[in-house]
Amino acid sequence: MSFAVPLASSRPIDLSIIVPVYNARHHLRPLVETFLGLDRLHCEILLADDGSSDGSAEEIERLAAAIPQVTALHNPANLGAGHARNLAWPHARGRYTLFFDADDRLHGEAIAPTLARMDAEPDIDTAMLAYRYQRDAIGGFTEMLYADQKIAESYLRGAPQVVAPLDEMAALLKFTNYPWNKILRTAHFRETGLRFGATKVNNDILGHWYSLLFARRVLLGSQVICTHIVYRGGQNLTNRFSADRLQMFDALDETYDLLLAHPALRRRFVHHFWGLCATLAQWGRRRVDAGHRLEFESRYRDLISRMEIEDFARMRLVQAPQIADRFVKELVG
Repeated sequence: MSFAVPLASSRPIDLSIIVPVYNARHHLRPLVETFLGLDRLHCEILLADDGSSDGSAEEIERLAAAIPQVTALHNPANLGAGHARNLAWPHARGRYTLFFDADDRLHGEAIAPTLARMDAEPDIDTAMLAYRYQRDAIGGFTEMLYADQKIAESYLRGAPQVVAPLDEMAALLKFTNYPWNKILRTAHFRETGLRFGATKVNNDILGHWYSLLFARRVLLGSQVICTHIVYRGGQNLTNRFSADRLQMFDALDETYDLLLAHPALRRRFVHHFWGLCATLAQWGRRRVDAGHRLEFESRYRDLISRMEIEDFARMRLVQAPQIADRFVKELVG
């Protein structure tokens, strides 16, 4: 296999690709080759090992030694993909950054035209593109998850792209919190403090909200950038039913803390946060094992009890009365 010839060091890096890696050794070399083959783009690839035990850490070092565009980084233990992304993020030198997963499939033809649009309109800080969802490495594609598809269609209305401030597309906050369908303006999000959550699972929730709340304008596009593959028995959250599922509440607490720290954003968007909490609780309680169901419900009630009275009143009277009523029922039984 041959890799792209390194581009002149004086040329700015167009795109930083940050990849958290946990026991994904066999995926790494093909993924790196895919990124280096992106047409007309000068890319760097930051591979952040998260305490792998399958030789991934050694493979990352081999790739970094052989390929100038690859940087190897290592968590001291298995801390979660959020920690790996946060480890790599300060090292990103590209004008734009894409957070990607090691075992997913890139559709790179979406990237160059998206960057061109963002270059032409420098207040577009986040581009959010379409994805495909696939179970296991072979089998038929679905499109996006149904709820995500409906949100996207409601804004696109048949157009290939739409650009607007978040206030005009706020339902994107309820989109599934995947990181790999977004291209971010690096300098802007470094200034605004982008980070992912500290939990091993659901750490993408905080990153998703950061990438939208602090964007001056958002580009929503219909072009597919990624096929997300959920492997049977793999590391995906879909396959976890134990106490790991309870970390969802830590991730939501961390995201609510972000909103509390920014009162103006909280007033505008907190009803979407509580709507997300209700949706995730409904999704999670069907998947947690029997031994953790009581704790799951207790943690959910603790989260609801954090709701600010003024937020509840605004939801009940103006923004989302149905969500407010739903939480009343949850608390009083």
